Amino acid sequence: MEQWFDPKTAGMIGGIIGASLGITGGIIGSLCGICVQKGWKKLIYSLFILAIAASIVLLIIGVVALVCKQPYHVWYPFILPGVLGTVLFSVLLPVIGKRFTGYELRKMQAKDL
Repeated sequence: MEQWFDPKTAGMIGGIIGASLGITGGIIGSLCGICVQKGWKKLIYSLFILAIAASIVLLIIGVVALVCKQPYHVWYPFILPGVLGTVLFSVLLPVIGKRFTGYELRKMQAKDL
């Protein structure tokens, strides 16, 4: 089977995917502070689910390349961000849920005073 792309293209694809995932994480993290105070729970959860879905798609593409016996430089740029994105966004989703719960609790305690 012929390789999907050459190592130079793989480096560019890996850089674009990695930068995009990092920027997405930064934007979501920055928005969390604003959205928790505004109560925009659906927006943050939607962004997290979208990021997890995109990471899973990258992981699937990487696994397909691995099963098709593509060289290392073809499957690695997909599997690495796929695994990292899936794990990180999945682990951080409950943390954001706790932030929303804590903020709502503090708001209710302030009303009680």
